[in-house]
Amino acid sequence: MNNNHVLLRLSLAAVWLLTAWAAWLYPQEQSIAMIERTGLHGNAAIFALYAGIALDGTLGVLTLINLRARQKWFWLTQGIVIIAYSFLIAVFLPEYTLHPFGMLIKNLPMLAILWILWHESNHPKGVDHV
Repeated sequence: MNNNHVLLRLSLAAVWLLTAWAAWLYPQEQSIAMIERTGLHGNAAIFALYAGIALDGTLGVLTLINLRARQKWFWLTQGIVIIAYSFLIAVFLPEYTLHPFGMLIKNLPMLAILWILWHESNHPKGVDHV
């Protein structure tokens, strides 16, 4: 694994882990209020909050682990999660789509990083491809 690959993985892991940590520390009432705008209420909203925190944390930890054989599927899974989160926010919390502090804008470089990692896992170094 080259140094660029390591840097990409570490930056991805940092975003996932810091997002989970921030969501854990963010006032629960405010998080639940945002989740309720998606149509989930009560225990379902609380479950969604903690499931999201767990998912983000898990993706962060797994990004640090070398999965080798399943790596390309793992990068694809992260891309799907990012696209799903982005879609839900854009539809139910549209004011965050172009928020000046980059609420969703950060997802573009994350998707680019995932594309590079996915592409490299499909075309290992030394293998000719077009």
